[in-house]
Amino acid sequence: MPYRDRTTVERWVNEYIESHSADSLGVAVLDKNFEAGPNSGIVVVTLRSASTITFLHPEIRQGLPNWVVTFEGRNETLDLDDAALRQLAEDLMSLAELRSFLQQKTDAVVLTH
Repeated sequence: MPYRDRTTVERWVNEYIESHSADSLGVAVLDKNFEAGPNSGIVVVTLRSASTITFLHPEIRQGLPNWVVTFEGRNETLDLDDAALRQLAEDLMSLAELRSFLQQKTDAVVLTH
């Protein structure tokens, strides 16, 4: 499944960053479970005003890959002032756009195979 290959996902993420000026997000593509392979690409995102571990990965739903965003649980509360809240909102909007971009790229690959 080429949409999960780390090299492919990394290329897509770089394309997104270049075309969308996604300076607000800290984005890294890692090998899922640190194992290389065709189904290994996972996108980890660092939000500027929330320390929640956030990542994007495709899940198979109704037989098709669908990119989802996972926010891991937090043990501590998150208190934000107006500026930090707006920053988080901007980051979440960028995250949603990145998810949509990855979905479009994946759909194009799936349709051609």
